[in-house]
Amino acid sequence: MILSRKFSILALGASLLTLAVASAPFAGAFGVGVQPSTVEMTIKPGDRQRQVITVGNVHKEKTISLTMALADWTLDEKGQLVLDAPGDTDRSAAEWVRFSPASVTLKPETSQDVTVEISAPYKIEHKGDHRFALLATTMLPELDERGETSGVWNRYQLASLFYLTLTPSKSLPEVTSVVLSPEKPGLVTMQIKNDGDAHARLQGTALVKDETGEVVGETPLNAVVLDGGKRTYNVNMVNMEALEAGTYTIDFDLNNTFTPQNKFRSTSVKVDSLEYVAE
Repeated sequence: MILSRKFSILALGASLLTLAVASAPFAGAFGVGVQPSTVEMTIKPGDRQRQVITVGNVHKEKTISLTMALADWTLDEKGQLVLDAPGDTDRSAAEWVRFSPASVTLKPETSQDVTVEISAPYKIEHKGDHRFALLATTMLPELDERGETSGVWNRYQLASLFYLTLTPSKSLPEVTSVVLSPEKPGLVTMQIKNDGDAHARLQGTALVKDETGEVVGETPLNAVVLDGGKRTYNVNMVNMEALEAGTYTIDFDLNNTFTPQNKFRSTSVKVDSLEYVAE
């Protein structure tokens, strides 16, 4: 099958885990991706569901082989991905999951589907979120400054992260504080907690307004806070150095887009406004 989609890329080096879209050099050099990178499902006890995950190789010359596996996952207080062995966490759904095939070999510019079968047990102790990750692992050579292989090989993992939400459940995010950094102009730090049993998916915009109320700058907001979790969310406001001297207001239009208690309709999340003085 010819690869025709855009793929999100998550890379795990030999010792460092990063949750971010890979840089252009990585994508261009190795060109491995997974789609979708995040799956949200509502389930009931005894449910059987299926999800297709597509692993793709957008490289024009290299054939890449990957081994599939399951893992538990969570996010730390900075929003970074943490992987655990399957079944090790309280909200693990790894034992409910089977997948096929167990490995894939991708010729250049091709992709392959991996079928994930989910069979929820009839008795589930906790409502709310349960999680697992489908991992695709490969060994790839490190490149030197000239873009040639250096002889050092690293292990890379692509992750498709699953949220399985049993209803009734609640997502209850609250921004407990929002401050501007005194050292770094334009750096906003939010402290967010979620007392619900389902994750919160926060999306919105930070709006910089001048003294007349006109919007002179916008920065997108996007954060996930897991059930029962806390999160430090840093926002680097864009183009703050271009503002003329004066006093500005930063307002926040923030919404929780995952609200099972509200029939999944987006709900507003209150964030206090900030004053910013440009010199």
